Amino acid sequence: MINFLPELYENELFYSVIARYQRKCGMISVRALIEDLFGSYVLVSSSYFPQYIDSFVKCLPQTSKVTSKEIIEKHTLFPFYTSFLSQEKTDLIYDTIGKGSNGSKKNIEKLIGFGGSKVRKPSYLKYCPVCFKEDIDTLGESYWRINHQIIGAYYCSKHHILLKESPVLSTGSGLEFICADEEVCNEKIVADDYSDTIKQLNLQHIHTAESLLNKNLQRKELNYIINYYIDRLREKGLASRNGNLYMKDVQERFLHYYPTQYLEMMQSGIDPDSPTNWLRLFIRNNQKNRSPLRHLLFLQFLGVSAENLFQEKRVIGKKSGSVKHNPNFSIHQRRENWLRLIAENPGANRSQLKDKGKGLHTWICKYDWDWYDNVTPKAQLGKEKVSTIDWEKRDEECLRLATGAVEKLLKKQGKPIRITTESVRKELGIGQWLRNPKLARTNQYLQEVKEDIVEFRIRKIRWAIKEMIQKGETLTPYKIQLYAGFGGRNKEARKLILEIKNRL
Repeated sequence: MINFLPELYENELFYSVIARYQRKCGMISVRALIEDLFGSYVLVSSSYFPQYIDSFVKCLPQTSKVTSKEIIEKHTLFPFYTSFLSQEKTDLIYDTIGKGSNGSKKNIEKLIGFGGSKVRKPSYLKYCPVCFKEDIDTLGESYWRINHQIIGAYYCSKHHILLKESPVLSTGSGLEFICADEEVCNEKIVADDYSDTIKQLNLQHIHTAESLLNKNLQRKELNYIINYYIDRLREKGLASRNGNLYMKDVQERFLHYYPTQYLEMMQSGIDPDSPTNWLRLFIRNNQKNRSPLRHLLFLQFLGVSAENLFQEKRVIGKKSGSVKHNPNFSIHQRRENWLRLIAENPGANRSQLKDKGKGLHTWICKYDWDWYDNVTPKAQLGKEKVSTIDWEKRDEECLRLATGAVEKLLKKQGKPIRITTESVRKELGIGQWLRNPKLARTNQYLQEVKEDIVEFRIRKIRWAIKEMIQKGETLTPYKIQLYAGFGGRNKEARKLILEIKNRL
C-alpha cells in the first residue's frame, strides 16, 4: 500500500511521478519500489507506455481520487500514439496498459506499431531548459513533460526553443526511475541553426500532436482515413473524380512543401525515383502500420487539422464501378477533331500526335481503330541515320561529370551519401547509359572511387562525431550510432565506432 502520492503535475509523464515518489521516499531498491507501487514485482520497460496501472491504483490510499483512466489518458503518450488506430485496437492497447500483458508475448510497443515501423521513437527523454528553470524557481523541482516526448518534436511549444536530449533512456529492460533534476538537465539553451521555415513547420507539427494528446477524438478505421485523404487530394486537383491519384503530382507538391532537410529530420525522407517510397505507399488502402508522425506530416501538407479529419461525417474516397462509354457518341465530331490535329501538326508522328491530343487519341484508338490507322501518319521509313557517336569524346566528358559529381556528393551537407555508380548517376540526373562499357575510363574511375560498406560506415561515423561535437552533445557510442543512422543493434557499426572513438 502506498502511503502518499506526489501531486500529479499537468502534462507530466507517469514515469516522472514514480521517479519523484522514489526520491521523496528515499527508496534505493528498484524492486522494492515496484512491489510497493504495484503490489508485486512487474517489469517496467517503457516510460511512454507503462502497464499494470490498475494494480497501481489499487495500491493507492483509499482517499485517493486518482483513476486508471486519468493516468492513461493524461499522463502517458497513449492518446497520441493510438489516434490513428481503430477503436478496437485502441481498446486493446488501453486494456493492456491497465491490466498488463500478463505474460503475453505481445509487447505493448509492438501493439502500438513500433515493431515494423521505420519511424523510431526517441531513445532518450527530452526537456526544455527554460521550462526546467521555471519549474525549479516556482515548484522547487522539475518533471518530464509528455509533449516534449512527442515523436518528431524538436521545439518547446511554449518557449519556441530547441528541446535538449537528456541521458535518461525512454525504453529498456528494467528502467531506472530518474528525476528531471540538475544531474540530467540544465538551463543552457541550445543554439538554433535550423531555418525559420523548418522551425515553423515543426511548431505546427507539435501543436497538432498536442491537440491529439488533449482531445479525446473518436477513433476511425484506416480505410476511412485513407478515403478522407483521397477526398482532400481530389479537392486540390491531385486526384481524378473517381479518386485515382496523380501520384507524380502529389509527390512533387509534397516535396515542394517540405524541405528535404526537414523530411530527413522527421525520419521521412523520400527518394522520388523509388516506386516504393513511403509516400507512394501511404495513401494506399492496405492495413500496414503508419506512424502518427507521417499522418501529421500528411495532414499538414493537406492544410487540414486533426479535428477536421476525425469530425468529418462522410467520406467518398475512390468511386467503385466502371464508367460506361458510348462508342457511337459524337464519332463524326471526334474524327473531325483528329483530322484537324493532323493538319495543324504537319510532319508529326503518331507518338507526337498522341501527346498533343491525349484524351481524343485514347478514345479513337479504342472505338475507331481502323479509321485511325488508315488516316494517321506512320513513322517514316528510311530516315537518315544518326551520326556515329564519338565514344572516346563522350567518355572524356562523362569522366569530367562523374568526377565533379563525386566531389559534390562528398561535400554535401547533411547525412553522407554512399559513393556508388548509382548515386553518381542520380546526382548527374542521367540514365542507365552511364554504365555503357564503351565509357571505359568513366567506369574505371567509378570502380576506383566506389565505397564498400565499411568505408562508408567509417565516413558516416566521422561525420556524426563531428556534428555532435559542434552541437555540444555527449559522445557515447550508442548516441553516435543513432546519430549516424545505424540503429541501436548494429554490432558491426558499434565495433567501428569504438575503434574510431579510441583513436580520437
